[in-house]
Amino acid sequence: MNFSFNENVFTESVSLRTSAISNLDDARAQDVLSKAKAIVFALWNGEGWATVDQLANYFEYSIQGIKHIYERNSKEFRTHETKKLTGKELTDARSKLELPSRTSQARVFSPLGTLRIAMLLSESEIAAQVRTIILDLVASVPKVTMQSEPIPTPAPALPPVEQRLHTLVQSMKTLAELTGGRLNPYMEQQMKDFAANLLAEHNRKMLTPSEEKWLGVVNFVESELGRNVPTSGPHYRGHLGTWVRTFYPQLGDRQETRIVQGTQQKIYVYACHDPVVAAGLTKAVEEFFNHPEPAAALKQAGAFKKAVVTA
Repeated sequence: MNFSFNENVFTESVSLRTSAISNLDDARAQDVLSKAKAIVFALWNGEGWATVDQLANYFEYSIQGIKHIYERNSKEFRTHETKKLTGKELTDARSKLELPSRTSQARVFSPLGTLRIAMLLSESEIAAQVRTIILDLVASVPKVTMQSEPIPTPAPALPPVEQRLHTLVQSMKTLAELTGGRLNPYMEQQMKDFAANLLAEHNRKMLTPSEEKWLGVVNFVESELGRNVPTSGPHYRGHLGTWVRTFYPQLGDRQETRIVQGTQQKIYVYACHDPVVAAGLTKAVEEFFNHPEPAAALKQAGAFKKAVVTA
């Protein structure tokens, strides 16, 4: 069955916007934007950023309109998509971003943030072109060719063991009520044997190791990458967990209670059995240990504004 979409699907769905962006980085996002119209992001702190004025010029839209689009959807933007510059950050970035000297604060957007603006902005021809390009990227995923042979019908599956045990217990209660508690000895033995077989099947499944591997980022580094994570210093383990959650939120947000340094704590765990997640964690770890001052980068990204439990 074929479904026909147009670029307007992005303006209507938060999940589609985030899904499309999650598969891109800033370099790829800038490439998408440049296909619709030339755009240059000023390099500041090793990353490309554009001001609201630049976005208004690019999308051929009003400055106030761009601000309104952001304010109405601000919760949708992730930390690496936009930034509010004030104080020292504003002073450092003023000349590179060509901000007026009278500006006391400025909102800037990364290429990914600009891409999100494009997917929200319904009254711009340039934004519509950008959405079409993104849609083409999504549609370029290879399609599965249908075979002429009939699709085999899956074999009927029994309900889960827990459900069958529950049904058995309810049936026994009903029989006991109907017979006044006097079951035929043969029937009673059959019931016991059936229950014993169900419990044996349940226990066998419980003892079978799971193919899933959920690890905290420190466990992942030490068990999968064979590298020790220090408990102190500029690259200590607490900042490593915060680094992953701040710069790679797309890797997941599942939490579990586990023993950490002798006490039970809520930590973030990741689906390390998923090659995409494992590759993302590996990249995040490499960037963390290669950064000379990860704490400063995290502070600049606003990672310490809310109290969080690190993994």
